[in-house]
Amino acid sequence: MTHRQISRRSVLGLMGAGAVLGSGLLTACSSGAARPPLAAPSPTASVPPRRGGKLRAAFAGSSAESTSVLQATGSAIDYVRARLIWDTLGEIEGSAPVWRLAESVEPNADATRWTVRLRDGATFSDGRKLTAQDVLFSLRTLASNPTVQSGLLGGLDAGASAVRDPRVLELQLKGPDGFFDLVLAQSMFVFPDGTTDFAHAPGSGPFVLKSWTAGSSSLLTARTDYWGSADGGPYLDQIELLSVADAGARLNGLKAGQFDYAGGLTLTAARAEAQNQALRILTAPQELWSELALTMNLGTDPFTRPEAVQAVKVAIDRETMVRTVTLGYGEVADDALGRHQSWYDTSLPRRAHDPDQARKLFPGGQLAVRTSDYEYGTLESATAFVQQAQAAGLTATVDKIPAADYYADIKALLSTPLQTNLYHAMPLPLQLSMYYGSKASYPFTGPAGATLDGLITAMHSAVGDAKRTAAVHDVQHYLYDHGGDAVFARIPPVAASTPAVHGIQARGFFDYPCLRDAFLAS
Repeated sequence: MTHRQISRRSVLGLMGAGAVLGSGLLTACSSGAARPPLAAPSPTASVPPRRGGKLRAAFAGSSAESTSVLQATGSAIDYVRARLIWDTLGEIEGSAPVWRLAESVEPNADATRWTVRLRDGATFSDGRKLTAQDVLFSLRTLASNPTVQSGLLGGLDAGASAVRDPRVLELQLKGPDGFFDLVLAQSMFVFPDGTTDFAHAPGSGPFVLKSWTAGSSSLLTARTDYWGSADGGPYLDQIELLSVADAGARLNGLKAGQFDYAGGLTLTAARAEAQNQALRILTAPQELWSELALTMNLGTDPFTRPEAVQAVKVAIDRETMVRTVTLGYGEVADDALGRHQSWYDTSLPRRAHDPDQARKLFPGGQLAVRTSDYEYGTLESATAFVQQAQAAGLTATVDKIPAADYYADIKALLSTPLQTNLYHAMPLPLQLSMYYGSKASYPFTGPAGATLDGLITAMHSAVGDAKRTAAVHDVQHYLYDHGGDAVFARIPPVAASTPAVHGIQARGFFDYPCLRDAFLAS
């Protein structure tokens, strides 16, 4: 596919697997290493929703903030705002779709055509009834513009897809895809048929945008005619979203009473505030944790040699990475993405730390690790690897790129021999297709062979839960044995709120949560 200019979060899995925000207690890492607790369990489940009030929530923005639905994934604050204005066909929770505007999504026998039936009664904020024609127009628009969704919709044959009646549309694919239901649950925002002004497109979501200042704030007010109110929120009268670039400033604003919720905090902040009774430290369930990797491009020297790839994998001291880089809050990863999702193959063995074997496999190896401090964990893990490589007889250096420049050069990203990656969670079958194989959107590990391509094709041709799961496992085993990603640790994302905040849900995106059912307890 054609690589468009994209943000770093767009590249590394802005689409995610879903779950509700956790209580703030992180489960133990696989090594059993001790660490301080983050917070007491949240009483959210026992607190009845209360109507009224305004939530003030701070998220990271960017210089390119926009209210356009086509640029909704450009920054955290844009994404959170979009989820309030435009409803989606579905969301992900517990590795499975939870349908919103869609009532059902079903494939034909070979998964080349999918029938979407919409729920009745959804309306846009301008009073228009939402129809199948609106959904088809939205999918065609998302697919044909430089959006994150366009990569996921690459298999849709938009021209051959058609509306059957006001509530039913048939989506024709270019080839079999038994996982297209997961695609349709990945932020497929719906806006009216014929929309030309995408910055002011009416949505069917629970809130409408009343005012917006780029780089500063957004004020949203609740709809009194929201179609989904019978099943939950909106409970709040207003939500104010504050654009605050620095994570430390977001935390300080929360502590000073300027905000009720602050997203995108660091593990160091979580550790420092663990005993602060005025805050609730929040993290995602483990299936939504991010994954740290040293990524080797198999089409570049020295990683055209399998022994060099294996040497790097066994040179990494994963337990130490968890203890130092994730401050003991993470867990060891076993060279495979997606642990704790229902798709993950739990039979994959632990990769042993074996510096002696690394020395034998790649004697005198010289390595340069391209990295940046664009997000916590990447530079830290590169620095830690330099020491671990030395113990394994390898010489490694750190090539630190400024954070603003790291993702500006797609060619460099896809041709660098060795670099750090932080993969944000997304449904595993989609993640495997996005990063591996000759049709991958972002093949960081370089060219794929016929075997891997065949396994990925078979994965997408599988229909039915058992066959789909088995096919995912086949791809995972191949990548474990032959892939270029050394996935060594899983790291939890962190946010914080005042004790009064309840009902915020991740539903696939912890860093860009759904505030639809948020409320303030008295």
